[in-house]
Amino acid sequence: MLIKSLIATNFRKYHKLEVTDIPESGVITVAGSNESGKTSIGEAICFALFGRTFFLDEKNLGKLVSWGSDDSDVTINFIAGDDDTYELSRSVDRKGVSKATLQKINDSEENYKIDGIEEVAEALPKILGFDYDAFANSFYLAQRELTSPDPQSSTIKQMAGIGAYAQITDDFEKSNIQNAEAINELMPQVETTQAELDVIQLDETWLPELIDAEETLGNEQSDREKLVGHLNENGELYSNNYGAFHSARKAYGTFSFLGKLLFPIAFILWVLWVLNTYFKDSLMEFLSSSMTEENVSLYNGLADSWLLPGAIVALVGYLITMLVRKNSQATMKRLDEEAEGFAGALQKGHRYVTTLVETLLPERVVQMLHERKEAPSTLQILPPREQFNNLSQLAEGTTGYKADTEEITAAVTRLTDSLKKQDGEIEDLGKELLVDIATEKERSDKAGNLRSTLQGLNKVVDKCKYSIDVQNISIGLMQRAAKDSVELFNQNISDISANTLPKFTEGRYSEVRIAEDFSVQIYSDEKKDYMDFDEISSGTQRQVMLALRMAMSEELAKNSGNEKQFIFLDEPFAFFDQLRTNATMRALPDVSNVINQVWISAQEFPQDVEVAKAIVCPLDGTELVV
Repeated sequence: MLIKSLIATNFRKYHKLEVTDIPESGVITVAGSNESGKTSIGEAICFALFGRTFFLDEKNLGKLVSWGSDDSDVTINFIAGDDDTYELSRSVDRKGVSKATLQKINDSEENYKIDGIEEVAEALPKILGFDYDAFANSFYLAQRELTSPDPQSSTIKQMAGIGAYAQITDDFEKSNIQNAEAINELMPQVETTQAELDVIQLDETWLPELIDAEETLGNEQSDREKLVGHLNENGELYSNNYGAFHSARKAYGTFSFLGKLLFPIAFILWVLWVLNTYFKDSLMEFLSSSMTEENVSLYNGLADSWLLPGAIVALVGYLITMLVRKNSQATMKRLDEEAEGFAGALQKGHRYVTTLVETLLPERVVQMLHERKEAPSTLQILPPREQFNNLSQLAEGTTGYKADTEEITAAVTRLTDSLKKQDGEIEDLGKELLVDIATEKERSDKAGNLRSTLQGLNKVVDKCKYSIDVQNISIGLMQRAAKDSVELFNQNISDISANTLPKFTEGRYSEVRIAEDFSVQIYSDEKKDYMDFDEISSGTQRQVMLALRMAMSEELAKNSGNEKQFIFLDEPFAFFDQLRTNATMRALPDVSNVINQVWISAQEFPQDVEVAKAIVCPLDGTELVV
């Protein structure tokens, strides 16, 4: 970038400032005593380009307006890029409100024009190849001491061609700081949440045990209730069936006997009837040979009249006897099956009242209930054993209705009373367990919420740690990738400075060596060795720093795509003696093929030094036109 002209109104001390026909190469001197307005010219260039100066940021721009004026305008024409000419105009009023317009004035496209502070600020670095920070640290030397390059400067990184690496690394480091801060903020929450979780001391198996115990007690209570109803019903039924069973049993015995008696009678009568009917001659011959005629005649009379009816009566009687016997047997079987069911209920009841409930529950639940109960309950004691000594025998006696009904009734009463008592105690235990379950569920839910919170916090912490690890690896890779570029940059700066420094120092120092951390060593031809920067005089130090400044500016110009570049040096010789000033002034036009346009402000310049344009600032005037 090269400046073609600078025009300003009401800027600082100048009501009118016009610097035109600026040569594209050579030294442009700005001379004048203190308070003559030399620095104002540099500030006008800086404000025109970036809307601020080295001494005033965007918040204090109203101070740039000349005393007694309401606003100020600055216009700069410059060459940039592919030799395109641009005009950049800025204005600011007393309140600090500013405006900006950028346009290309040698372009065939009439519409190329950008208005607005933000719009111009966005477009300008793309045209120039650098922003304000890079400009202030390279091409613009304000009234200040020349200092060693800062290796952390973004401009230095941009000069070295590692701006992208540095930006990515900075982003990673900022992200690491944010992640570390996030971890530091989360860790107290993690520790607090973990402490709350530790206080709960939740046993994951305890709630299932309580639920299992409560369900077991509920089933036991339900079974006992059903059994009590079954016992009462069947006990009454047993008494009702007792007489019916024994009546049926008696009928069965009686008709079994009658059947045994009637069967042979009916059989004989039917055999005689068959013989008398179908084999009568043979029968009569047989009877005549063994009986008297009178008895044979009597047999014939009886056989013809009563044999068939008698056989029929005997057979019918036998069949009726068998039918009654069968019905009695069926009644006995049905009643006996009911008795067997009743016997099973008695045996089950006996098992219930002689078995401790605690044997059905988990051991830890039993222990908890024991510790809680002041008096023994159905968990620990059984009814007096003598109450149920004969219950098994009675249960066996119900089969065949051998047990006495009064004994059965008394046993059922004792058994149901015991079962009801147990049932009530089991219900109370179940209610206690329900309270324990509700409490444990509440603790479990709280622990679950804490675990969920802890898991979420740890997930964020782990993610932050993972990001830090990954980004540290990335930073290492970026640093290794940038190392070669830094070494090449330092070598280039050393090479450029080696050409410049002898001219500035009249051959006393010929080489500069720059380390990776940008520390500087100077080769002394007199000592034939490198010297540390603090070993040389302050005047020489400033000459070295000026040479470095020129070299670094040249490198930035190359990296930013500027084949030709201006530089503005405001009072660079403030601490130089006359010999150093003369040597430096004579060397400046030839030190760089890139830094073509060198602006220098000083109170006075050597008379024998050739310059491309000389600007002399008036001490008392407010106008400067050159």
